Order: sequence, then structure tokens, then C-alpha cells
Amino acid sequence: MKSQTDLTEPQGNIKSRTARENKKICLLLLALCFSCTLPKSELVQPVEILPSNRERKPALIVGINYIKTLGNAGPGPGEFQTPLGLTIDEADRIYIADAGNNRIQVIDDLGNFITEFGGRGWRIGEFDHPADIALSFQRSYRLYVVDTRNNRVQYCNFVDRIFYSLSENVNDILLDQPEGIGIGRNGEVYIVDTGNHRWIEFNVAGVPVTARGNFGSGTEQLWNPTDLGVDTHGNVYIVDTGNHLIKKYDFSGNPISAWGGEGDKLGQLREPKCIALDDWNYLYVTDSGNRRIQVFTPNGKSITEFSNAALLAPVGIAVSRTGRIFVSDAEANDIKVFQVFRIELTHLIKYLL
Repeated sequence: MKSQTDLTEPQGNIKSRTARENKKICLLLLALCFSCTLPKSELVQPVEILPSNRERKPALIVGINYIKTLGNAGPGPGEFQTPLGLTIDEADRIYIADAGNNRIQVIDDLGNFITEFGGRGWRIGEFDHPADIALSFQRSYRLYVVDTRNNRVQYCNFVDRIFYSLSENVNDILLDQPEGIGIGRNGEVYIVDTGNHRWIEFNVAGVPVTARGNFGSGTEQLWNPTDLGVDTHGNVYIVDTGNHLIKKYDFSGNPISAWGGEGDKLGQLREPKCIALDDWNYLYVTDSGNRRIQVFTPNGKSITEFSNAALLAPVGIAVSRTGRIFVSDAEANDIKVFQVFRIELTHLIKYLL
């Protein structure tokens, strides 16, 4: 017969087991709370089928931390002068619209210089204050550059690296200080025509098919828009900088909703500049006037915010498949790097069970 002492679980084991149970309860409550904030339609998102993408399961954002800073001010390789738009390719190379140096720079995720395009000028292949860039992987591997002060968009492929003008091939489309660009799910090109307070969609053949917006603060009006993003459903998100809003349109260009409004509370914006979407269609917005980045769901609910004491003027933003967030700081002339931490819901549920 066992003694009473033998039948009693050691106190250390009890504490350890209790801690594990408490951890599971906390994680379960976190998942339940988060799921209640999202419509059911957002819990399972279709993903864009691209060669560079793999299907992702729904995930929770549980934290975003500052990692490091890349580059510094100057005209040399790996240096920047008013860096603006950013994008990332399949190999995690970072393309930066180095506006003050009138070029596009390419660096790796450690900040090492790889190559550059352009130089100051008005001829094809030259730039005057390029504000944004985009990569298209659909039909051909193309780099698009918003050549702002030349009032045009240029593009090249990576075979011959010869630039062509997109907008100048269309007689009835005259751009005025364009600042933003995005690529749609089927290779469409979307341009933010800032000076004309509108956005334009070009099909894969380079023909304009949609133009929306004019100056104002109404539902279908814009005031100095600066960037846009396109999700996997074809919805378009416009950064309406002058109105301190994000405006959402469907794939046909019809307005759906708007959120933000001037202020510094969570969910409000002050002079937002750029937007990026991750594989789960979370929206990352550089809230420049508030010196922070906010993360929203596709329906406009603010999930979280993050920043860094040295972040002065966040403008461009790009999110890698590994969760690295790159933010161009136009005043500090560098690139701030953050890491987003996620928990996939299916993994969390398996762990809890």
C-alpha cells in the first residue's frame, strides 16, 4: 500500500501544470477576443495565386518590434536622400525610390548595395524625383517607376533593362505629379494621379480602363492622394492624404467605405502617405503626421500601431513574406526595419487542444 506522501503530487509539478493551463487559457481568450473583432468572412481569406506566393492560413498579429536601421544620408551606394516608395522582390531584395538622388536603388535585407537605375533627367531611363515603385510578376518580370516631376510612369523588364513610358503612350491620359502605384491580382497597373486628385487603372496591355476621383472631400472625391494598394479580391485602397482617410473601392471602382479622419487616436490618421498589404490582406499604413504605422483589417478596423523613437517621417512601406516590415524615413534618410510576429489560428487551436 502506497503512503499518503506517494499519492501526493510534488508541489513543483502542480505549479508547472497550473502555469501551462493558465497559458493555454490566455491564448484561447486572445484568439476568441480577436475573432470577435473580425467578420466571419475575414477569418478565411482567399489568397492571390502568384508564383512567389504560397497559401497562408488565417493568422493573428501578436506583436511588432523594431529590429534595425539600414543606410544613412548621402549620394553613395546604400545611401539615401529623401527615400520614398519601397517594394520587395521574391529574393527579399528591397527596391527604394531614392527621390533626392533621382534613382532607384536595390539593396539586400542587410542593407548591402546591389545595383541602381536611373539618374536625374527627362529622357527615358532618367528620373526627376521618383516617388514610388512596383514590381509585377504576372506576365513578365517588370519594374514600374513613378517619375513624379516628369509627370509619367516608366517601366522596364529585367532582361534588357530598357525603360519605356507607360502613360505617354496614351493620348487622353495626362498625369499631374503622380506619386503612387500598385499592381493588381491579374497584372493590372494602378496609378495615383496626385495632382489630378484621382486614380487610374491600366489593363495588362497598358490601356486605361478606369479613372476615379476629383478634388474634394466627398465620397467619390480625393484630395492629394499619394498611394494605393490592391487586395486579393481586387479591392482598391486609396491613401487620401489631404482628407486623412483610407478609401476602399471594389474591383469595378465603386466606393465601398472610408475610415480614419484627422487625429492621433488609434484608428485616426494625420497625413497618411503609403500603404502595403501582407499575405493575409492586413493593411499597413504609414501615418506620417503621427510618426507611426497603423495596421488595419480590410474593413478598416485598427488592429495595432507601432513606431520607433528615431522614426521621423515614415513614408514608404513594404512587408516581406517572412514578416519583415521596411519603412522609409524621408527625414532621417534611412530605412527602418521591423518584425511582425503572427500566430496562425490553426496552429493555435491545435496547441490548445
